[in-house]
Amino acid sequence: MDTDRRPTILYTAAPALWFRILTIVIGAAVTAMLGTSVAIGVFGGKEPAWIAVLIVLPALAAVPTIVVLGNLMRFTVSTEGVRVRGFLQTRHIRWEQVAVVEVDRRAVGRGGTVLVHTDGRRIRSGITQARAALRRGERTADHGPDLLRPARPTVAAIDGHRWFLHRGHRPPDFPSAHTGRV
Repeated sequence: MDTDRRPTILYTAAPALWFRILTIVIGAAVTAMLGTSVAIGVFGGKEPAWIAVLIVLPALAAVPTIVVLGNLMRFTVSTEGVRVRGFLQTRHIRWEQVAVVEVDRRAVGRGGTVLVHTDGRRIRSGITQARAALRRGERTADHGPDLLRPARPTVAAIDGHRWFLHRGHRPPDFPSAHTGRV
């Protein structure tokens, strides 16, 4: 791929560094506690508590998995489109496929960015929701008092889509939306 043809990243919504560190520390502590209980169950008494070990082992594997997958969540707006990395899947949506960008009005995803696909599908990103603003290192107040005002992720997607529709010669500047994280 030509370096001139590479997409320019305009905005990235991702867990803030402090949040990633906090979840890793808490996840490590919980894993250590669960690991200790497994070790005590296996080696602590005359008879291993195999039933307790079998109950705790899935949680022992689940905690680090959830921490890692949660810290990989991203919403990246570029000159080519949007990449939504969720818990278990990543979607690449090119601007040609986006009909409109909206604010999520559902109670669960309130304030999040919704990309309405040209075929009618609605693609949502959990990291853009109002309740994830603090996790992104942004203010919940940016979503407005009713959490329905477009905040940084939605503004970035709307601006990127407008730029695509108007075929600007360069990517838009995002002084109000850009977080500086790439």
